[in-house]
Amino acid sequence: MEPDMEQLMEELHQCRRCGICRNAVYDAKGFDGICPVYENSTGFETSFMRGKIIVALALLNGELEKTAKSSESLFDCTLCGNCTQICPAEFEPAHTLELVRGVLAEVPNQVREEIAHKILSNNNPYEEDNSRKRKWISELGFDIPTNGEILYFVGCTAGMRIPEVAKNTAKILKAADLPFAVLEEEPCCGSVLLRTGKPEAAAETAERVSNAIKESGAKKIVVSCAGCLKTLKEDFPNKFDIELPEVLHILELADNLLQEGRLKPKALPGKNTVTYHDPCHMGRELGVYESPRRVIQAIPNVNLAEMETNRETAICCGAGGGLRSYNSELAKKIASRRVQDAVETGANILATACPFCEHNLQSGAEILGEDIPIRDVVSLLAECVE
Repeated sequence: MEPDMEQLMEELHQCRRCGICRNAVYDAKGFDGICPVYENSTGFETSFMRGKIIVALALLNGELEKTAKSSESLFDCTLCGNCTQICPAEFEPAHTLELVRGVLAEVPNQVREEIAHKILSNNNPYEEDNSRKRKWISELGFDIPTNGEILYFVGCTAGMRIPEVAKNTAKILKAADLPFAVLEEEPCCGSVLLRTGKPEAAAETAERVSNAIKESGAKKIVVSCAGCLKTLKEDFPNKFDIELPEVLHILELADNLLQEGRLKPKALPGKNTVTYHDPCHMGRELGVYESPRRVIQAIPNVNLAEMETNRETAICCGAGGGLRSYNSELAKKIASRRVQDAVETGANILATACPFCEHNLQSGAEILGEDIPIRDVVSLLAECVE
């Protein structure tokens, strides 16, 4: 996957320096802020996309020495794509910055080197025994084979950090009477490698994933992580020329199953108001906005309340683009702002559809001292169909 440097430089020069990516106000769409890093950091030029592009051009043109310090601002970004949404120029600044990170391979960056080493060595970024990705199955009360036509690709964070998401995904598939499999040795999808600028390492993991899926006999892949969804569905064919079977988020599948009557949720106890946080990979990247909302609204005794920024204008949870690893405090601060958005709706549950978002939003709630439950929509639905 050799980068087209001429095209990359052309894209960087598309930036008109207008600065709308910093803090545009769009009253008609109901939001007045664009860059979550700019809003929650120093406010220097390099904290938002215009400044990052100037730094990228200086590094690539040799006008700035390629050091860890000089390139620091390029990694203080969630790649959420909100600037892309609003950019009037004819390019996609977040995708372009992701490419820049990959091209600047010689820039020393301890964090991304450590992440890549952990994933290539352990098949997960948590440096743990990879067999733990199936450990949650022992708590289900039913077994799951390693081969089958429907494959649940668990992902590292659901498998190892938030196993409730994995268990509840399995319960939904079981409730719909859909036989499914989980890989014996599931490799990392490589999303974090791509976002942090390690395309060659990502290509290596993509090959591992492709081979494992072929051996499973899968004809359809179900995921519960927005990062896995974006990587398997879009990055594999576009960046590695790897075609996988159909890839669906579990909430897209559940939406279909609810409409077919194969899932019949009972009411949640009490009256609940849920506000939904759109994961960037699932929303802005792939346009999956309505399936999670239809699933929420299909649960009796649940009302949906929208935050001021939602769908294509949703503010990032703060964990994307490797920011949680590069600058944990900033990532959590951004998350606290997002939790505050949720609290202001009056909702008593903040729901999302990505274990990474759930994990970081929980950190944000702790900073705020808010006790609003943060749950995956998958968990809400599973509670109603068990």
